[in-house]
Amino acid sequence: MIEFDSVGKTYPGGAEAVRDVSFTVPKHSTTVLVGSSGSGKSTLIGMVNRMVDPTKGRVFVDGEDVANLDPVDLRRSIGYVMQSAGLLPHRTVVDNISVVPRLRGATKKEARTRSLELLEIMDLDPDLGTRYPAQLSGGQQQRVGVARALAADPEILLMDEPFSAVDPIVRRDLQMEIRRLQSDLGKTILFVTHDIDEAFTLGDDIIVLAQRGRIAQRGTASELLTNPADDFVASFIGLTSGARTLQIHDDDGARLITDGAGRLLGRLE
Repeated sequence: MIEFDSVGKTYPGGAEAVRDVSFTVPKHSTTVLVGSSGSGKSTLIGMVNRMVDPTKGRVFVDGEDVANLDPVDLRRSIGYVMQSAGLLPHRTVVDNISVVPRLRGATKKEARTRSLELLEIMDLDPDLGTRYPAQLSGGQQQRVGVARALAADPEILLMDEPFSAVDPIVRRDLQMEIRRLQSDLGKTILFVTHDIDEAFTLGDDIIVLAQRGRIAQRGTASELLTNPADDFVASFIGLTSGARTLQIHDDDGARLITDGAGRLLGRLE
């Protein structure tokens, strides 16, 4: 479990990114932070692996204050996927995936075996292992980035707008891949996005952030859609502009919520 306890962050020069934010991320689920620019979502996710240290408050991972942990060891124990994939251009795909296992003591053979396993898990041809990042498509690079994040079998996976730089079709495929992986692996995922549809697709739990990390509402997709907390939330998720036409369907005893395009957005409990 990840816990944010009254955290705040003010950067040099006085810019306040987040103010007095508290929430927990349950184990073995996907929690999505969604908000526009200035909502502090990337600052919050960066506090988990100490890429950002809070000015006030504390962040706990399984009850341990991360401020008491060595930043390097902490980062090696947590999977991290960023927008640009962040692959090392001068290393092959297999060597990119092998980086963290090797740093954590795996032999070259063990790390290579794990890398090839992960290529298959991510639905990538193992023959791609000998290529360099520049020889891959954007979608392939992001899949390799996810594979690298999973290489040391971390309990926690942090994903900071990982699919925002790829085209919509590839993005949808990658979202489905994350859903499949989560079903198979049961990681604790904290996912950041500015795209509410992506949040609805991936989140077991969705936290809508206003400016400086204020939690405007937290809930499932169906809870947000059927009972928005205020005008801000209703506007953010597209209910006030007419951009999202909701329909409720009965399906074998379940009440499913779809949008105007027929996409499943959630279910009524």
